[in-house]
Amino acid sequence: MTNHLRTIKVSILIGILMIGFIPILANHGTAARTKAISFNSYLTINYTATALNTPLQIDVPISVPVTVQFSTDIPDIFKKIPFPLNNIILFGAPIGPEEQIHLEIINPPDWANIYFSTSDLLCQIPFKSDGPIPIQTNLIISPTIQAPATPQRIDIVATCNQIKRLNNFTYQISIPFTPIFIPTMEISSPNSIRTVGPHESVSFQIFVTNNGNKITRVTPQIVAGDPAWIPTINPPEFEIQPGQESTFTLSLITPYNFGWHNEYGRFEIKFYSTIYPPSENAPSENQTIFLVVNNHGFSTPGFEFIIFLAAICVILLIIRKRRKNN
Repeated sequence: MTNHLRTIKVSILIGILMIGFIPILANHGTAARTKAISFNSYLTINYTATALNTPLQIDVPISVPVTVQFSTDIPDIFKKIPFPLNNIILFGAPIGPEEQIHLEIINPPDWANIYFSTSDLLCQIPFKSDGPIPIQTNLIISPTIQAPATPQRIDIVATCNQIKRLNNFTYQISIPFTPIFIPTMEISSPNSIRTVGPHESVSFQIFVTNNGNKITRVTPQIVAGDPAWIPTINPPEFEIQPGQESTFTLSLITPYNFGWHNEYGRFEIKFYSTIYPPSENAPSENQTIFLVVNNHGFSTPGFEFIIFLAAICVILLIIRKRRKNN
């Protein structure tokens, strides 16, 4: 029984040797003969997501540990074939080569710097029983200010080459991440100083541009001032797309007694920007703009009736004096 098993093993080895030497003796033969017996490569990619669990800071590189695992289904019987015949049969060379695994980022965005610390990895070629061999590298991600503050994905591909009878293989995964929200506004008013008289209406247009990286809700608030003035601002809030501009209007009516020299009304408006839709613990920003209303100069607002009465009295005195003279 033992001799019979040995005979079977020897026959298998001889068969493998014959298969291996056929393409060698035929000057490597055709591709079809080379593929008469072949084995498969396998790749998987794993990564540590700890650094990706929170939004990524702008212009701050983070390192994501990536592990590539390489394995084959080359049977262990090739271990029993004397060196260097086993390598010649498998790889066409006396010395077994290393497998090169190439990592690539598919369609990287132009608003982030994304690369591997090492994109080409070398690995000894294992037999089936050796199991997967892990190779370490790091994926570096650094969003720029143009990065949208919305969930994103990076597609990465690992590829190993065909080496003689060992086939090539490709494996792809997608890694999610989100750049942090950066609230940035640009506020302007083309005519921030207006000159008006008493009890006149006046309005200011205020332009707000969202220079942030996500839809931003902008809410204006008039800081408390002189109660004689009753300013209003519309709309009460606005959701503004990145790179877009919206217009707010401050409207007011000057008081009746607004008319003395060097008198003016000064209004402070704060604009608050937050991410939209709202997100807990998301950063926010506020900016302030000042608008001024000047008067025309000296006038007697609010004293018209007193002046009218004084004028009547003067006229009556003149009439009375004339009557006495007559």
